[in-house]
Amino acid sequence: MSLAEENIALALEAFDTLFNKRDYAKAAEFWSENYIQHSAHIEPGRDGLFNLIRSLPDTLHYENAHIAANGDYVFLHGRFSGNGRPRAWIAADIVRMEGGCLAEHWDVLQDEATKEESKSGLPMFGTSFAEPRPQTPPDTVAPAITPEQARTIVAPLYEALNRPAEKDVSALLAQATLPDYQSYHTNEDHLSRDQLAEVFKHIGSSVPDLRWTIKDIQVLQDQIVVRGEATGTPVTEFWGTKPTGKGFKTMAIDVFTVRNGKLASAYHVENWMTALEQMRK
Repeated sequence: MSLAEENIALALEAFDTLFNKRDYAKAAEFWSENYIQHSAHIEPGRDGLFNLIRSLPDTLHYENAHIAANGDYVFLHGRFSGNGRPRAWIAADIVRMEGGCLAEHWDVLQDEATKEESKSGLPMFGTSFAEPRPQTPPDTVAPAITPEQARTIVAPLYEALNRPAEKDVSALLAQATLPDYQSYHTNEDHLSRDQLAEVFKHIGSSVPDLRWTIKDIQVLQDQIVVRGEATGTPVTEFWGTKPTGKGFKTMAIDVFTVRNGKLASAYHVENWMTALEQMRK
């Protein structure tokens, strides 16, 4: 068997093991510990990829249509169906092999087009168009999240904000959020879950008695809106203001989107300007 044939067989077995069989222990034998991830929708490294797959429905399935190899590189054209989205993803994946493992990855993804949408009249995958997904009847639409469910979902995140220096912040955020969670502090800029954990720890080191209380919670389909109150007394410099022995009490608004029972993203605003003014008085 040539090197190209070996790499093709290895890549196909790796994809089947991770995406179809969901055997993470076996998949770890195929993916390098130093795996480099160029995909824009997946967090870095092997853990970033595995955590993303863990967050997807059990119906996820990968099919390969075309595959070729050139030296250490394998090129795959396939379909990811059952991914929890309205359309299957048609994927062009490029994988660099090293030492018998998948070492580096690039991809391009596109929603699969229907026959009516295809200007060429040809399917994007295989020899026939995928069957359209049936529309869910109104009486079987998943019910909106209840306020009680919403409180349960967000509880670990707010627990992480109560005396963060004394908590395992990363573990609490992992309970509440998906691996690809995005926390937006502007309309464009966001932090990843790991970056957010570091921010929580930093605030906790400056404000050891930080307390974050949910004052009100509202739910709209898959969104949760929380009006919170943050209190505390900084003991070190806090947002550029030196400690004065005075505390603060300020309001915060968080708008979360839920996916598969966990928080997928948040847009948040805190009135830190008022908090700093209280400390200076």
